[in-house]
Amino acid sequence: MIIYYHKLLYVLPLALITGPFIPDLIVVLCSILFLIDTFRLKLFDYYNNNFFKVFIIFVFFLNLSALFSDYSISFKYSLGYIRYGIFTILLFYIFKNFPKFIYNLGVVFIFVFILLIIDGFIQYFFSYNIAQIKIEKYGTGLSYVTSFFGEEKKLGSFLSRLSPILFLSILLIKKKFNFEFSFLNTIFILALFVIVLLTTERVSIFILSCFITILFLKSDEILKSKIIFLISLIFIIVLIYFTNTPLVEKIKSIFYSTGLLSPGYTEEGLIKGGYDEGIFIFSKFYHDQIRNSLDLFKENIFFGIGPKNYQYFMEPGWGHHPHNFHAQILSEIGIFGYFIFFCVFMYFLINCLKKIFLYKLDNVNNEIKLYLYLIILLNLAPIPSGNFFNNWLNIILYFPFGYLLFLNEKKI
Repeated sequence: MIIYYHKLLYVLPLALITGPFIPDLIVVLCSILFLIDTFRLKLFDYYNNNFFKVFIIFVFFLNLSALFSDYSISFKYSLGYIRYGIFTILLFYIFKNFPKFIYNLGVVFIFVFILLIIDGFIQYFFSYNIAQIKIEKYGTGLSYVTSFFGEEKKLGSFLSRLSPILFLSILLIKKKFNFEFSFLNTIFILALFVIVLLTTERVSIFILSCFITILFLKSDEILKSKIIFLISLIFIIVLIYFTNTPLVEKIKSIFYSTGLLSPGYTEEGLIKGGYDEGIFIFSKFYHDQIRNSLDLFKENIFFGIGPKNYQYFMEPGWGHHPHNFHAQILSEIGIFGYFIFFCVFMYFLINCLKKIFLYKLDNVNNEIKLYLYLIILLNLAPIPSGNFFNNWLNIILYFPFGYLLFLNEKKI
């Protein structure tokens, strides 16, 4: 069976553009079929790794939290969460047993990125993309690019969080077919950076900026002409600074929101832009969300309030989740679940620091592993984030783990 249904995963990168339903349907269907094949073909050895062991322990506390919750709807998210672990093992199995798959999937990712970048520029310069989706605007008049995502601000998240998959795909194809992409890589990275800037998604800009910084410092395969890249990047930043003041103000608003930088005052003595007075974690809104989460945690230390139950304990207008993975897991799952999550975060933090400061990237495998460690670390970092139980986001979050399991076992 797997020889047929695994091909659905080729559609997954494109399906992620359509919204959460189709990609989640693919993941659910493939996970169920692979679970059947696991017992039919006795594939249990593929689950015998640290990733799946830690994942199962986390899912156990997830369901334990749902059991002690006042809202039975928590089981909808805790029971279904197992699909992401099975999906990861499925990726591992396919990479190992279908040698061409990792390269073919890489071509799909490269195509999707090129499509989104070109479409994003078309939307920015002509106000409509190729599907005639109009560019979005803030109340201030600042335009922001969304491409095929329409009204949803997901383009930056898609591009930044999956960028390591893009570059590892380029590295794998380059090594296998002996292609040289150095000049194209420079153009590609610069175009990617500009498009993510034009989405105005500040977390995505931060994630991609971190990733590009590490590329510049450590990669000799992706970025060969580093001086040309650096000069080009500085030129683009200076150009945007002087030609797109609203965008610059949007980026600077991060510092306005935290209180680290003042936007100035009106004649009436009020802070321009309606920002709050004081020093905050990210912003007053995020600060209050984290504080509320900690209050909920103090009342439910061991098992939390239950998966995705934050919304039931907050006043209207506070949102459905705390916009921070660490705060959400602490308040909704409790200390045991958070301890596992925190240990995973620390594991990738330590490994990233080792690979950045102690090791030389002397082969393709080590370079790819650094990219995967880094994006997993950034995905789990205590910065503003989406809902931890969002299916669209989880598919993107678990993709790198499938690659990492494969690379830990096999050298390319």
